[in-house]
Amino acid sequence: MPALPLPLPDQTPLPVDTKNWEPHAVPAEREATPRAILVGCAIGAVLAAGNVYTGLKTSFIDGGSITAALLSFTFFTTFKRLARRPYTALENNITQTTAASAAIMGFVLGVCGPIPALSLMGQEFPAWTLGAWGIGLGLLGILIAGLLRRKLVITEELPFPTGAATAALIETMYAARELALRHARLLLLAALLAAGVTWFRDGQPSIIPGATMLPGAIFGVSAASLTLGISWSPLMASTGMFMGLRNALSLALGAIITWGFLAPHLVTAGIIHGGGYSAFVSWLVWPGLGLMTSSTLLPLAMNWRTIGRSLRDIPQLVRRPVDNGPAPAVWFPLRNVVLLGSVAVVIAVSWLVFHVHPGATVAALLLSVILASVCGRAAGETDIAPIGQAGTLTQLIFAGFGPVVSIMSGAIASGESTQTAQTLWALKAGHRLKASPRAQIIGQMIGAVLGGIIVVPVYLVIVKTYGIGTEAMPAASALSWKATAEAVRGGLASMPAYGPLAGAVGISLGVALCLCARTRFGRFLPSPMVLGIAMLTPASLSIAALVGALGLAAVRRARPDLSENTIAAVAAGGMAGESIMGIIVAAMISSGLL
Repeated sequence: MPALPLPLPDQTPLPVDTKNWEPHAVPAEREATPRAILVGCAIGAVLAAGNVYTGLKTSFIDGGSITAALLSFTFFTTFKRLARRPYTALENNITQTTAASAAIMGFVLGVCGPIPALSLMGQEFPAWTLGAWGIGLGLLGILIAGLLRRKLVITEELPFPTGAATAALIETMYAARELALRHARLLLLAALLAAGVTWFRDGQPSIIPGATMLPGAIFGVSAASLTLGISWSPLMASTGMFMGLRNALSLALGAIITWGFLAPHLVTAGIIHGGGYSAFVSWLVWPGLGLMTSSTLLPLAMNWRTIGRSLRDIPQLVRRPVDNGPAPAVWFPLRNVVLLGSVAVVIAVSWLVFHVHPGATVAALLLSVILASVCGRAAGETDIAPIGQAGTLTQLIFAGFGPVVSIMSGAIASGESTQTAQTLWALKAGHRLKASPRAQIIGQMIGAVLGGIIVVPVYLVIVKTYGIGTEAMPAASALSWKATAEAVRGGLASMPAYGPLAGAVGISLGVALCLCARTRFGRFLPSPMVLGIAMLTPASLSIAALVGALGLAAVRRARPDLSENTIAAVAAGGMAGESIMGIIVAAMISSGLL
């Protein structure tokens, strides 16, 4: 989830008793009003659905807090006559909290990685069980974040830049309403343009090609079968804007090396037979997995100081606070009910549906608490939560219990860590705005339940229409989860010819790039994680992301005064426009209307 490098507002301490869950000074402004939560649910439902499409296509998502804050502010400013009272900054904070919690539930449920990986391995599960399991994980992540808030947000005052940026945006909107409205109009305009391009590309009439491929052939292999060209995807162009020029260049470099040189040589050498994206990616997943695995685990090991500090946070999760004053009468009982209910649901579904032994699920849950704490502290200190690292590490730890147990254990860790980090970002924003953490926790929980209900049917529609691991829906993360499970289950015998060598080369290259990234020349080197994603993503999509990043760089050069909020509004609109229209087209195709 991208963080916006906005200036941080001055820190103003809240009048709180840090030994208790809640601040004793209740804000005078209205916060968790029905309208704030309802609008948050409406925006969150759209963002949650769009992020399933975005995650499967690009492996990147927009956390949604900035988008939700802008859209809700614009709605209540435009239709202010419908409300008897002004829509306050603290209501806006609850709206964005609820919406952002729903928006990231696709990653919490694993429908962008582990769940499609199991589908590729022939495992299918009832939709309602996936939703219940994911909601349980989301609620557990919220509870972990709530317990960590006192230490990470208040006592240590970690920066949590994304949360601080969201608070700064809300403060700015209410200080400069016209500027905020302009940003929101840019977001909506970008979304409408992206939706229009997507409709005329994938719907009827189809007058925009999906991609324009290079003519000719490379070493006898047609450029079209190598996916060499440019995809007309506003989503990828907007993703390139969010990624930044360095990562977009890394993505394009990986695409050129993979699809322009390596893939055709594999055909001429007889290692790959036939052509097309699926044939190539079945081999390319191994060097790509090597790059992503090394770039996942090595930085986690090198960041041992953060891990050590996170381990000292664990007692905060089990120690009951000392009651030194008036504490809320509702929250503690509610917390215990949600905790026990969520754990029971996760264990029951894992056992009865996924056939994972309760002992393995309990072990995975205990490990995920530690890893979620690591991700929470990392998000606070660096704004980068190592969610993928948490999932991969857990998957490897449980590798000896079979692929389903391995994947589902990793999904537990990554799901809890995702919601923990998101909740802490939201709580940081609320702390700066002097909001009620209890109101935000309630908003987070409502958003998690809503997102869990939304993302599973959207995922099923997308898979039915576009497939998984296809040129239209690459699902690079799912391919990585599947390859990891197969590698630890079948060993070298499960890999294609020269696959083990390719994986070893990928690991070695990833380690070298990670180590060199810590030197003064690191900013000139490509990201090994992005290189790995490029190996599993059609080149046309990677080039489209580079075009978006280059376009932004050119605009910034011409307009150096362009604000980060303006850029974020346009990029978020482009991502939302294609993802939502893509889902609409998929639903129409699935129902026979197209």
